[in-house]
Amino acid sequence: MQEERFQLFDVSVSLICKCLQKIKSDKMISYGLKGSHVLFMVQLDKEEDGLTASELSQAGHMDKAQISRVIAELTEKGLITKTSAYKGQKYKNRLRLTEAGKKITHDLNDFIADAFKYVSGSIPKADLEVFYRTLFTISENLYSFADQLAAGQVTG
Repeated sequence: MQEERFQLFDVSVSLICKCLQKIKSDKMISYGLKGSHVLFMVQLDKEEDGLTASELSQAGHMDKAQISRVIAELTEKGLITKTSAYKGQKYKNRLRLTEAGKKITHDLNDFIADAFKYVSGSIPKADLEVFYRTLFTISENLYSFADQLAAGQVTG
């Protein structure tokens, strides 16, 4: 029974991830961007004061190398700006969307809302609330388990 649940969970999560990557990549092509830019831009759009690279890494569970690449790509395209509290400061810059970045992100947010409505519109709100609360708990528990496994604290 547990093995069947794990297999169903594993296959379902893998399919969801593949579909999300394809949708993000296909949508971002029209902007000359990559699927990896979506979460980054949506996170920045939520924070009027901007975020640091470290805060973005934590919010999206992205590694620092990926964050650095995305910052460089979006800065080069004029979609984000870096500001520092002190002249010459290289680290802890606040990243903010430019007006062009905000326009794209608002288009993306509209697209995400439409996609979400299409995907989950027939599911009762109460069921979605339970689903997302449960999914969040599972993801947090898996994250913790993976950390403990990597640290050699889990055997079996």
